[in-house]
Amino acid sequence: MSIFPFAVDLKSNEQPNLAAEAGALASSATTHLAQALTTQRLTQKYATSMANNSALSLTLATRLWDPTVWSEAMQLEAAILRRLHTQGLNWRKGCTILLEDYEQLRQANTMSKLMEKQGNLISQFSQLLTSQTTDFIALLENIDVDYGYWASQKQSEPPAAQA
Repeated sequence: MSIFPFAVDLKSNEQPNLAAEAGALASSATTHLAQALTTQRLTQKYATSMANNSALSLTLATRLWDPTVWSEAMQLEAAILRRLHTQGLNWRKGCTILLEDYEQLRQANTMSKLMEKQGNLISQFSQLLTSQTTDFIALLENIDVDYGYWASQKQSEPPAAQA
């Protein structure tokens, strides 16, 4: 006779679907491998671009005293600084909003409301961090492309225009 109001059976009658589990594991491994390969491909692409820009920079060394080169380089730098400044302002604005939401945690009157507010706060922080990281990497990519284009244009200018 059992002390529990229901029957307790320690032996499961159901056999696990091993084929389905193996397929799910293989699919997961394939997905992870594909993501790793994508990361490797993009890293190699970026490294190649950086090497190309480095080579272009070396060719610009001969035009070190050209006022046009200096002026345009300073304009590129100013544009980068403006973008970084804007990104910094957006970060501060996002953190201010998060701090205001954090102050509202005290207003929770039940544990479920507290957990909901904390989860929302964590989600908002994650979104802010993702947005800032994405914007920063996009800026790095833009710098890479813009600088490469500008440097290749300066390299291809005829010698008469370099004077």
